[in-house]
Amino acid sequence: MLRHLFLSAIIVSLATADDSNCDEPGRIETCSCSTKTKRIPDGCNLVMAKSGIKDSGWGVFTLAGLNKGSQIGGDPVIQIPDITPEGAKGSRRFIWEYLWDGSETGGQYEGIRVMTSVPGVGMLANGDPRSFNILPGKAIVNNFGFSRQSSPAAGSMTAYRNYTWYVTRDLPAGSELIVNYGVNWFKERGFKQESYEPKPFDLQALHDNGYCLDNLRPGDSTIPHAGRGAFATRDFEEESIIAPIPVLVISDSGLAQMKQRENGEIVVQQQLLRNYCFGHPNSSYSLHSYAPMVNLINHDDKTPNVKLQWAEESVPLFSKPVFMMQDSSTKLLLELVAIRPISKGEEIVLDYGSEWVDAWEFHKQQWKPSTDDYQDANEINNSYPILLTETELQTAPYPNGVFTSCFYRFSSETYVQVAEWKLARGLLQSSNLRPCSVVERVSRSQDDVTYTVRMFNHPGLAQAHRIPKGRSHIVRHVPREAIVFSNKLYTTDQHLETAFRKEISLGDIFPIEWMDLK
Repeated sequence: MLRHLFLSAIIVSLATADDSNCDEPGRIETCSCSTKTKRIPDGCNLVMAKSGIKDSGWGVFTLAGLNKGSQIGGDPVIQIPDITPEGAKGSRRFIWEYLWDGSETGGQYEGIRVMTSVPGVGMLANGDPRSFNILPGKAIVNNFGFSRQSSPAAGSMTAYRNYTWYVTRDLPAGSELIVNYGVNWFKERGFKQESYEPKPFDLQALHDNGYCLDNLRPGDSTIPHAGRGAFATRDFEEESIIAPIPVLVISDSGLAQMKQRENGEIVVQQQLLRNYCFGHPNSSYSLHSYAPMVNLINHDDKTPNVKLQWAEESVPLFSKPVFMMQDSSTKLLLELVAIRPISKGEEIVLDYGSEWVDAWEFHKQQWKPSTDDYQDANEINNSYPILLTETELQTAPYPNGVFTSCFYRFSSETYVQVAEWKLARGLLQSSNLRPCSVVERVSRSQDDVTYTVRMFNHPGLAQAHRIPKGRSHIVRHVPREAIVFSNKLYTTDQHLETAFRKEISLGDIFPIEWMDLK
């Protein structure tokens, strides 16, 4: 299974930029210019700094002790279904080292083969299958009121939100947060896995070396059609660095989706991921940002309060061919900087650029409400406290575009035709969700109803988890809470062919050397 890893990210020098350079024409946007402010403000509890794992770049650290069960994160996740073969070649590092399998985040029904971008802790923290100390929870999934019948923003933002992580044991201040890649991750990629025993880091060293990661929090945006937004967790002076933004280079082909319609027709359309990238109209390359909360920052060209600038150490890399940025030695980092004083609780807004504005205005003018009968599966789950059997559905079908899925673990190695459902630790995780249909409803009392279900495979399942071809697998005594509604392939809003797609412009700070479409 695909896992995420930040193998060779940048190690930023502790030295700040020389203020004299910042006055040179054409240099102001590419300097760090951070001599007037600290990168770690008072009260910051989560930082990005050099990992303690050898050759693994950045890591995520806590500056304050964390109790077992504490929650971290709240970022959106972006499902990336059916990337084209050309896109896979042009974005190999992104796919191979950073992305999750779609089933890990509940996105397995978004396409035939789904991968997931998990910005924030999910892509920034390093991993070890033996010493991990945080585990992922679940994303909240719905369209948050931006339906295809009511909003031109439908399908332009991910429906998978508020992805959180849970601390598995008490952690002292200075601890590095470690995720679990799985025992086969390193072997599959030919990497040597060395034993890692995490020990608390020196707090002063983290203050001196790191960037603060908890300056932003998620919330409902004040901007129409924007959905969620990022809000300041503390006051900031002008020129403060609000957040580090490490970025990955993705080719234009890597932002395309190849899907197959029911009639066999192949359709290529733009991935939702494009909306979470920086780019330039004269370049066929985009930059995907993956720091905590930065993908929630919305557009405002009238009263923006932040800007983007390159970290000092990234600037020398512009002279290298852009294809070299696909290599694991990539050292690209943007900084989000306050352009005026910002108050705690204020929404952080950025000017996305005139190209983005023109594209959005054109989209709004052309947009028309959908007339189809689509219903989101997550919104109808509570409408069916009692599920229907296969026989009953022949005369009273569920709404068009949805089906039932069960939380269940299956192994082809221990295949039996009939099995009993048993609740086990971790069973209700998204990766264990698979298509099923109700064969029989068993009612012992009004409050004691279970189901006998027929299990199916879904596209992309590993061979070890596939029910053998030509065989059936029946499971008895499945409780209602282990059965949920899911949307059929390619039916959610992100697959709308009319959904808005446009990367955020980096404008004058996009490296001129990478403008291959001039």
